[in-house]
Amino acid sequence: MPIKIIKKSFEYSTYNIFFFIFVLILMFLCQILSDIVDSVLVGFSLMSLIMMGYGLQVTRDVINGGVRLPKIMPFQTLIFGVKGSIISLFYYFIQTFLLFLISVNLNFPDSFNIKEFFLNYSKTMYLFRHHDPVSFTIFVLSSIIVVYITVFFMEIALGSLADDGKLENSFNFRKIKRVIDIIGWRSYIIDYTKIILSIIILTFLLNHPVLRFEILDNLLDAVFFFLIFIVQYIGIGQIFSQYKEKKSKIEE
Repeated sequence: MPIKIIKKSFEYSTYNIFFFIFVLILMFLCQILSDIVDSVLVGFSLMSLIMMGYGLQVTRDVINGGVRLPKIMPFQTLIFGVKGSIISLFYYFIQTFLLFLISVNLNFPDSFNIKEFFLNYSKTMYLFRHHDPVSFTIFVLSSIIVVYITVFFMEIALGSLADDGKLENSFNFRKIKRVIDIIGWRSYIIDYTKIILSIIILTFLLNHPVLRFEILDNLLDAVFFFLIFIVQYIGIGQIFSQYKEKKSKIEE
């Protein structure tokens, strides 16, 4: 259940409460530095590289059976950040291209995708009224399938990178499909959906303040934001761990 995932992620993050606070403060300082650098340089966001890099360190730690936040290793964080960003951009490009083809062929605006279907209610209703139900249903279902499959491949690609550090394995579609086959598509869909629901719950809490005191509310927001971040990368690690466990049983 999503609540169990959130609880486990919180326990993982706060296993060493002082290091957890240190990481929160460090990321806050990195965000300030990122804002300064990004205002001067054009390209990758410095903060996104740091978050991606440390997230993959968390994934590697979970794959190796870790139970608490790993030490921050700047060089490894940077390398993971660059490699992980390349992988993410590659798979998001494929996803965007396929969603573009679906939109054009079904006569939907090419700027409208399945994410807006859930986030932009007024635009969704407008498109629903101006398209026949069949094409609208095909658009929604095919877009969901494309998003799920591309994200499935990307998550395994990131898990593979965290596990062995090799970038080339993350673009081997046949090998990635074999990994998912071993995990089981049904099991993967269920586990990933739970991760998504966990992130939705945390995002809702992040966007709906529950405290009247601004300082305390900002601190709580920082915790929710970090948990959203950590749930994703712990999830990748746990899913990839399933593959390694099932693979070892097969080889026995």
